Amino acid sequence: MKSLVILTALLLPVSALAQNPQTMNQGNMQNMMQVMQKVQECMASIDQAKLQDLQVKSEKMSNDIKNLCSQGQRDKAQNMAISYGRKVASDPTLKQMQKCGEMAQGALPMMGNVETYDEKEYASKHVCDE
Repeated sequence: MKSLVILTALLLPVSALAQNPQTMNQGNMQNMMQVMQKVQECMASIDQAKLQDLQVKSEKMSNDIKNLCSQGQRDKAQNMAISYGRKVASDPTLKQMQKCGEMAQGALPMMGNVETYDEKEYASKHVCDE
């Protein structure tokens, strides 16, 4: 029963779109496909080795920060997180990913906003409390 409710909730937006075809006409569909082609080309231009390296470094940093938090070194963990956030925010590979994401958002507004690092947002939060 629970699965049926979840499935129904997931399919309602699809059925609404099918009943309201003027929201996705042929021109809109073609435009979306062209933009998504550009997004695909954008993503293909990202150096996968650099992206993998960034992921490995981020996972290591996350573990290091968790360890500092568990050892009670909250200030050191916070400073490390802010420093790494600044470094990653200026990383060219990540900037390229963000650019591709913004292109995709234009084609598919329902994707939501592309998140960026905002130091002010994290100034009032502590990394050990998340």
